[in-house]
Amino acid sequence: MKAMEVVCGERTIPLTYKPNPRSKRLSLRFSSKEAKLILTTPPFTTDSQIKAFLQRCKPWLESQLKKVPESCSIQPGEHISLYGTIFKCALDPLRRKPALCKITQTLHLPPRYTQKDVYDVFKKVAMDFLIPLLESALRTLGQEIKKVTIRDTTSRWGSCSARKTISLNWRLILAPPEVAEYVCIHEAVHLIHMNHSKDFWATVGKLCPSYKSHRKWLKTNGQRLMRV
Repeated sequence: MKAMEVVCGERTIPLTYKPNPRSKRLSLRFSSKEAKLILTTPPFTTDSQIKAFLQRCKPWLESQLKKVPESCSIQPGEHISLYGTIFKCALDPLRRKPALCKITQTLHLPPRYTQKDVYDVFKKVAMDFLIPLLESALRTLGQEIKKVTIRDTTSRWGSCSARKTISLNWRLILAPPEVAEYVCIHEAVHLIHMNHSKDFWATVGKLCPSYKSHRKWLKTNGQRLMRV
């Protein structure tokens, strides 16, 4: 499946192509949980047909988006939890880019900044916080990886490929530390079991006995974090 984006008003929605050799027509589905579109395409569908179809679906999409809250933005005066520590978001006229001060537990925000500027700060924090958790799990399992990346996704907390590469969502730093640790363990165990079999969960349970409560926390709170 390949992915792109659809612009609707002031919002940009991820779109995933799902080719189906048995499908006879184009169909569009909106996942409110993941805030993304899934486009099913039959064989030999052209780009112009897809473009025209998406244009016709705009009124329907607008009605669907009204049911989903817009992404939360980080503003001065707010408080945000990062790896279990509460940081205050404060306006700092002397800065050109957002900066995090761990000593004062403050996220300094310049007069002008974009959400991407804030995300860049959070990604660096995620590198410092999540990678040691992952490395700890890898040592316990006796496994090695070729690459780890911190990604900005709104649908998955992490992934592990057969090529021994692991990706983690930076938004895990918004969750309680023990929940973030569970996700790191989860992905590390996939190096041994590339599935969700009984053996997989048994191994996860050995490293993280309370993993069920962490999964429940993500199911309850995950959508809120994905909107940040």
